[in-house]
Amino acid sequence: MSAPQPPSSSRTPGPHPEGPGSRRYSADATILLVGFFGAGKKTLGLIASVALRRCFVDFDSFFRDQIHCSPQEFIAEHGFRRYREVETEVSRDVLTKYQTGCVIAGLGFAASPTQRQLLGAFAQNHPVVYVRRSKADLQHFIRIPSNNFDHIFELENAFFESCSNFDFFNITQEPNQQTKSQIHAPLKLKEVERIFVAFLYRIFGDPHKQLFSADAFSATHTYALDLSLKQLETDLDTEFLDAGADAIKLTLNHEEYSHGEISVRLPRCMTILRKHTRVPIILDAQTDPEKDSTGYLKFLETVALRVAPDAFTCMLQNKDTVRRIHATKGHSRMIALYQQMGPLGVDMLPSEIPNLRIWLEDLGFEALCITGQHAVAGDALACVAFRQMLTSALNIPVIAYNTDPEERASILLNPTLSPIRVSPGQDQIYSLRDMQHALSSFSLRPSKLFKIVGQDLRHSLSPAMHNAAYAACGLPHKYDYDEIQTFHEIEVILKTPSFDDFLGGLIISLPFKNDILPLLDETSPDARDINAVNTVVLEYKLQPNGVRTPFYRGYNTDYTGIKDCVHSHLSPANAIRGGSTALIIGAGGMAHAAVYACYQLGVRQVFVYNRTLSNAQKLARYYNVWARSKGDNIFHLHVLQSTEDRWPSDFRLPTIVISCIPGRHVGTQLPVLFQVSGTWLESRTGGVFVEVGYGPSKTSLMEQMTQWSMKGWIIVDGLKVLVKQGITQYELFTQRPAPVHVMRRAVQEEAIKKGYFHMW
Repeated sequence: MSAPQPPSSSRTPGPHPEGPGSRRYSADATILLVGFFGAGKKTLGLIASVALRRCFVDFDSFFRDQIHCSPQEFIAEHGFRRYREVETEVSRDVLTKYQTGCVIAGLGFAASPTQRQLLGAFAQNHPVVYVRRSKADLQHFIRIPSNNFDHIFELENAFFESCSNFDFFNITQEPNQQTKSQIHAPLKLKEVERIFVAFLYRIFGDPHKQLFSADAFSATHTYALDLSLKQLETDLDTEFLDAGADAIKLTLNHEEYSHGEISVRLPRCMTILRKHTRVPIILDAQTDPEKDSTGYLKFLETVALRVAPDAFTCMLQNKDTVRRIHATKGHSRMIALYQQMGPLGVDMLPSEIPNLRIWLEDLGFEALCITGQHAVAGDALACVAFRQMLTSALNIPVIAYNTDPEERASILLNPTLSPIRVSPGQDQIYSLRDMQHALSSFSLRPSKLFKIVGQDLRHSLSPAMHNAAYAACGLPHKYDYDEIQTFHEIEVILKTPSFDDFLGGLIISLPFKNDILPLLDETSPDARDINAVNTVVLEYKLQPNGVRTPFYRGYNTDYTGIKDCVHSHLSPANAIRGGSTALIIGAGGMAHAAVYACYQLGVRQVFVYNRTLSNAQKLARYYNVWARSKGDNIFHLHVLQSTEDRWPSDFRLPTIVISCIPGRHVGTQLPVLFQVSGTWLESRTGGVFVEVGYGPSKTSLMEQMTQWSMKGWIIVDGLKVLVKQGITQYELFTQRPAPVHVMRRAVQEEAIKKGYFHMW
């Protein structure tokens, strides 16, 4: 096989945004992965190349194409010294040829000093990621005696650290660990894919939006879950990492960050955090600058920035050192940390604030965290006034509170990233639930009513899911349902004045998702494209005459639930490429959402089957016209006329199948008996099957698909879709991150209680 040809743009390096070593790169800068044999570089490289639409370059394959034999064969024939000479030239060639648009893996093991220089120079303008793995796992792969391995590990680890600028700890399943089921094996790798690709997006300053809540740094009463390194490495229940906090603050003390093993422990802990949470991660190294200024700043420069945290704290001290950190921080937010000996609002004078502002602006800080000590009850109001004064004088978010247990009110009243604990500790910092209860008691968190409205809703699990989430996070809200028969009843609910102080939003169920559109003041772009709304958020705007008027915003979370389920269950072997196809079964409102979900995932050839052919044709006409209106001449929605037809030979077999048909006939409640042609399911790598609906029994289509699970098909039932779209609804309604594990558990328990079919 010949070496991959670089994209046309990769022949000339792209412009560098902020100079060499800044950890800011042009959007198409090539990514280089280095590390030990067995660390998983090639696997991660292939994953990244597919996800980021880049060319994958394997160094061993490139070497073979250039020299016409493998590195091992060359060494056997010509010796190691001659190999070193050739390896250096081949390394120079590959780094020169593939400057942009690529992912390179496999280069650098047992590298020579010359190759070290080449990699170091490349790292000035490109992300070079050291793929780490546990020492025990690496030794298992290399299979050499411990004494020899320890020496090699020490030398090579030093080399990889010296020529790279980022660390990623690979937590792919250990080779000696058996999976419970072969069905779930692909999803182990899928999990690593999600974490690694998100890590790369952070490096390039383009993180995928994972939350629909308010920005963690906004003054909307946001909270940072304060965790220690020890907690994360010992007995912490990882479910708490995705339990409603706006950010995770990982705190390291002097002994932890100054220990030599921190360069391995921190990347591993960051991967664990990113596995179990969707919120920003803030690194907070605590130190006394008078005792340990050198070690503290060295940690920030040589360890902390390599894991690409969303943000990190930095003490206000030597300007030159802070400027150096700022120049190499990449896209991480830098939070100025200032600790005052006395209570806030007492010792610092207003005249000192201009100097503070100059410091912050000059050094490039993007937020300020200022804490006071030795406070007593009654100092909270002075702290609040002080924070307001700082906020009006500075152009960055301000986090300000006193740390003394005797004066906890300032933490409660601080509106941005107040510290919280998993549960209250000896320092008496509140839990999230306690904080929300306190805000409610001060009328700072008013209670709201949310409803799902539609026909035949007694089976709905949404109320149990949302109410459990509100209770777990201490929110004073309530979620209920209204069974209605006509759209006029929805209009009454929205327009009735008595609801003005209570109603926060509606979930619109079938068959009213299109009818609601004319009543809305604003519709999200995705809901406009799908031409259906299932989530209405009510806001109130104050008019100049003092009258509050309702403002209705419409969203479609059906498509996000489907899209997230497909994406999280589609194995890397079935990653979406140019020729990928999807099959949608049904042509109703959920089918509209399913087509749009596939489009957003990157599928451009979608097929639809519906027993009423005219409805399928109507759906196809709508989306084909829509795609052309967007300037997309590649997308096409095809109609399949019969389940007896063979799959069109010009297209690949589908790797995504989404069923949007109900499990039971409306009115009679008799089960819908339906199956697809087995020839449509013969993709060599299987795929993912998502059934959107849920109910008391296993549908005939689910029965059929379950039989295909041994051939690579991963089955996703409607309860998982319910949770995924419910997460989005929760965050749109509350503007807070959803407690995912609480919502998932509530659906599980309610489904068991009602006797519903589930595949948890």
